[in-house]
Amino acid sequence: MKEKTGLTKRVWRIVKRTPPIAACVVGCLSEYFFLGTLRRLTPARRVRVLQKWSRRALAAIDVRTAVHGEVPAHGLVVSNHLSYLDIMVFSAAAGCTFVAKREVKSWPGIGWIASLSGAIYIDRARRSETHTIQPRMQAALNDKLRLVVFPEGTSSDGTGVLKFHSSLLQPAVDLKTPVTAACLAYEITDGDAASEVCYWGDHILAPHLFNLLTKKSVQATIRFSEESLMFDDRKEATRRLRGEVERLRETTVR
Repeated sequence: MKEKTGLTKRVWRIVKRTPPIAACVVGCLSEYFFLGTLRRLTPARRVRVLQKWSRRALAAIDVRTAVHGEVPAHGLVVSNHLSYLDIMVFSAAAGCTFVAKREVKSWPGIGWIASLSGAIYIDRARRSETHTIQPRMQAALNDKLRLVVFPEGTSSDGTGVLKFHSSLLQPAVDLKTPVTAACLAYEITDGDAASEVCYWGDHILAPHLFNLLTKKSVQATIRFSEESLMFDDRKEATRRLRGEVERLRETTVR
């Protein structure tokens, strides 16, 4: 009986959450379209629209966000990467634009919104791609936006910090832009966050997402470093920032 009741609750959560999620996707796309027709989609407004609808979408699926440390006013934010939720969690907390892997562009709903929000896509399989997107990264930084990058190049289960790719830090070095380290972590009480919230390895998007929607709630934590740094060399930036993200991770998971 308890098992049946538990299954009923999980199914009910999917039924309850699907309509508001769909409404958020439609609402966000509609607002982008409306502002676009009025030619009012400035980079800053794109970020604000994404922030508003990310907050509503996270509330609809009971994802609660806690922020520790001071959110930087602008500049590059370097973080570990765990899930497709990362973009919404960062957007809801701070209002950001992103460098994301090209695959995100084809994801239904998430990809469409990310594109309209001004996300900068990168093909991780092509080394030359990092040089191609640098002008767009520099434009976002010149606009005084918070630009989030995930230098690991892929997502993980959160038990450690993967190797950082230094090329994504070059625009911040060139522009003498402040860089702030950040760390994401997820917790759930009715499952394993490392496999049921974090999206990595051979996970498949649709079944992973449907399973996530059955969870009671998700606690997301973003921890920002105490200070922003500027660098003259991207290799040094990579070494220090990865160390700082790892330090923040250890602080968060205690």
